[in-house]
Amino acid sequence: MYVVLAILIGFAASVLSGMFGIGGSALTTPAIRLLLDASPAIALGTPLPVTIPTAAAGAITYARRGLVDRRVALWSMAAGLPGAALGALLTRWLNLHYLMLATGAVILYLAFETARRGIRGGPPLDEKVDSVEAGERDDAGGRPSAPGPGHVVPLSLATGLAAGLFSGLLGVGGGLVLIPGFLYLLKMPLKKVFGTSLAVIVVIAIPGTVVHSLLHHVKWTLAFYLTIGAIPGAILGARITIRTGERALYLMFASLLAVFGVLFIVNEIISMVG
Repeated sequence: MYVVLAILIGFAASVLSGMFGIGGSALTTPAIRLLLDASPAIALGTPLPVTIPTAAAGAITYARRGLVDRRVALWSMAAGLPGAALGALLTRWLNLHYLMLATGAVILYLAFETARRGIRGGPPLDEKVDSVEAGERDDAGGRPSAPGPGHVVPLSLATGLAAGLFSGLLGVGGGLVLIPGFLYLLKMPLKKVFGTSLAVIVVIAIPGTVVHSLLHHVKWTLAFYLTIGAIPGAILGARITIRTGERALYLMFASLLAVFGVLFIVNEIISMVG
């Protein structure tokens, strides 16, 4: 049952990963804690090596449809690599229970922002012209629809660095930082946000994986079982998103994160009190 459950967790989390560009760790970590009763350290570290092939499978599926911004991805990767290594090292001195609570809080925040955007219908993020490269203005609102070309690189670097720190520190892929950064700062189309996020996650998950492995936070047999279900799940999830409308994606993503965020926080509080 342990093996079967691990494979199912990997599949389910990677379907959602492929759909929403979050790498899967934000869902795999609480699932490992809740369903497999893993320690906080194992729950934080083990999903990272699974994230690499999972995110790669999803990113390739998006890239084939032209839904990966390579320039943004490359600059984000460059800043995310050192950030991830630093974040992973910091776990040696920080309380892991509080890190788990922080993960739940971030998930809830992202759920709120995503739901609000879905209810509003969101700004016009589906332009046929790539808004990041064009830097055009929204005629209806009179505000920039995307940052100017000179701002794309620094915003990409800042987003990648923050995502790397978050990835190494909390044992997640970094998508919870990349997605709002790409969406709200770079004003990218939603589906391209998901695809580009997965491409960046492939790279920034590597240093975190190495450091957590050296700290003995990775249970490799569990990682193997998770990966068996993860790769086909990521491909399926990406294909579902490509065929789904944006408003539905916003609301689905928000609902999913809200459920996991609440369960995550409640479980960790019970664990700390007990």
